[in-house]
Amino acid sequence: MTLEWQGSPKRSHADIIKEMLEPKGAKVIDVGCGAGKMTRLLTEMGATVIGIDPGERQLVRARAASVIGNETFIEGVAEDLPFEDQSTDIALFFNSFHHIPEDSFQASILEAHRVLRPGGKLYFAEPIADGPQFELNRLINDETEIRALAYESILSVPDFGFKTVSEFTYIAENRHKDFASFKTSSTSINPARDAIFEKYDIEIRERFERFSDKNGGGYVFSLPIRGNLFERV
Repeated sequence: MTLEWQGSPKRSHADIIKEMLEPKGAKVIDVGCGAGKMTRLLTEMGATVIGIDPGERQLVRARAASVIGNETFIEGVAEDLPFEDQSTDIALFFNSFHHIPEDSFQASILEAHRVLRPGGKLYFAEPIADGPQFELNRLINDETEIRALAYESILSVPDFGFKTVSEFTYIAENRHKDFASFKTSSTSINPARDAIFEKYDIEIRERFERFSDKNGGGYVFSLPIRGNLFERV
């Protein structure tokens, strides 16, 4: 296990986003929005947010939730964003950049540059391949290699018309009501995981119990996060 994140502060995603992005009044694209949790959070902070995701299951979940305010959800991919040039204040990749095909990393960065206004913010929040949540997921999908490759591409962002603002780590918490809710969340990201859950049901359940902290009536998994913030030149 890496020591990179040891000693990092425990922070909520909401506190980090409010502090680093100052989203109130901004037009935001949440790239790889999944079920829309972060999209709705940004909306609560006063932003106008468009969540974009290629996954049908994820969009169904996102659209089924109660509307908070100025949020919408559309189907699309990071490497071909359906937005006009220089039309956005913030482009956010929250736990999503490493899900993009490796050969599309560079195209996705270039697309973010295209749609952001000069001075606009590009933010990546990527999970570090370590910690309780990672150990739970490793049997389902070991992302050690792809997360490392994604980070290499994130480090190259200044080569594509951005300047580096900051890099930092913090420890967040993922909470699941029960095993069933964890399974639904995981298979919504990738329906191919249905077969993995069926094949390794006993082993995954054992990891779910072993790596969780049980408090507040749920199952909590610590998740080290690396944040990288850039500004469009």
